[in-house]
Amino acid sequence: MNRRLQLFRERLLLPLSLCLSLTAAACTSQEGGTPPKADAPSEHDGDGKAEADAQEPAGPKLPDGADLLAGHVAAAGGPEAITKFDSIHAKSSIDTGKQKLMGHSELWWQKDGKFYLEQEIEGVGKSRAGYDGEVIWSEDPITGLRKLEGAEAVSFIQSSLMFPAHSWQDHFSAANTKGKRKLDDGSEAWEIELVSEGGPNVTIGLDVDSKLIRFMKSKQVTSMGDMPYEAFAEDYRDVEGYKFAMKKRSSITGLLELEEVTDTFEVNVEIDPGKFAFPSTREVVPADPAEQMPVDAPPTNAETAAKG
Repeated sequence: MNRRLQLFRERLLLPLSLCLSLTAAACTSQEGGTPPKADAPSEHDGDGKAEADAQEPAGPKLPDGADLLAGHVAAAGGPEAITKFDSIHAKSSIDTGKQKLMGHSELWWQKDGKFYLEQEIEGVGKSRAGYDGEVIWSEDPITGLRKLEGAEAVSFIQSSLMFPAHSWQDHFSAANTKGKRKLDDGSEAWEIELVSEGGPNVTIGLDVDSKLIRFMKSKQVTSMGDMPYEAFAEDYRDVEGYKFAMKKRSSITGLLELEEVTDTFEVNVEIDPGKFAFPSTREVVPADPAEQMPVDAPPTNAETAAKG
């Protein structure tokens, strides 16, 4: 394989794995406030388009995006069930398919949105990302350790939402139903587009019958540009009265495919708050000498001579 292309694909692994581990992981819910109305037509569409559309026969009315998300909540276990989860710890195995690379990931998530994700893939190395509520950061063997800003930071935070429909109003301005999509197995899914103010829009696909999440798609903003991805959720299992997907498939067409299977899924575990922090803050030497690791003094000349 061309080395440049190989490096390019390797650099995709962390953000795509983040999407796999955090976006498609859960069925979601919605709470609080009055949801913004979806699919409201614009009063001004330019060049007489609004007037022309008004003269055409109206098609079937699409269901409200917010209502579909609310229906999904009920099917997954209800909004009350989400309140039970203060934290989540998950371990997963990763298969890159045609790349023929295996790996594993470990995720710590807290209900205030903080997370820490660690991943290691053979031939690529160890990568990690975290968010402590203020600073979002990532580190990988190609780009090193860096703080994320702007649209890239927003896109990572959107990818890290464990329950995107539960908290969508905190991150998106509207939920617009785009229509139905027929899937490869013959089933259908409603596509709801979540409109982002500072990052890429996110589309959630809800199964028409089960109302569970079948897929999510968006663009992951990276230092190499926007990477369109699609993640499919499978193998739903009940955890404390709520359904979580334990298998995810994700791809960037023509570049990379990942399959992630969750082997360990624990809820309400104790997490060290320092785990989410930017590493330079977390790994600083304590100011109090009593808390510092002991340092052995170098041997004296006499001790060196005695050993000789």
